[in-house]
Amino acid sequence: MKTVKKLICILSLAFCLASSAAPSLISNNIVSEASAKTYNSTTIANVQKKLNKRGYNCGSTDGAVGKRTKAAIKSFQKKKGLKVTGAINKPLLKALNVKETVPSKSSNSNEYIVYVTDTGEKYHRSGCRYLSRSRHPIPLSSARYTYEPCSVCRP
Repeated sequence: MKTVKKLICILSLAFCLASSAAPSLISNNIVSEASAKTYNSTTIANVQKKLNKRGYNCGSTDGAVGKRTKAAIKSFQKKKGLKVTGAINKPLLKALNVKETVPSKSSNSNEYIVYVTDTGEKYHRSGCRYLSRSRHPIPLSSARYTYEPCSVCRP
């Protein structure tokens, strides 16, 4: 009978410890994609320029977040002890000493904006079905040099 009571005590203690630790473990690993801020192409290009100068290979400074840029951001975040997300965020901008640029109303206000996805292979119109999971705005003039047009929405 004493053995059963000890076993029950041990199991209940283990359950209490596991349930109190689980919420913090779960909440640290969940990143909300919907709350992630999208930065303009000038800010992204400035981040790419700074990462390239520091030896993290982003590729060209095109103002679009592609595979290389994400990998470089992750490496930088890991080395600097930041939360590794692979995305541009306030702590990354601060660590790189990059100011977020806000486009002025007068410059290129009538330039057509298209969107690229996280895979960063093609550019799309605003309503394209491939933009359901991710979308990053980029001027059409820049997109034509780096990406292929989507065959579905034909921007």
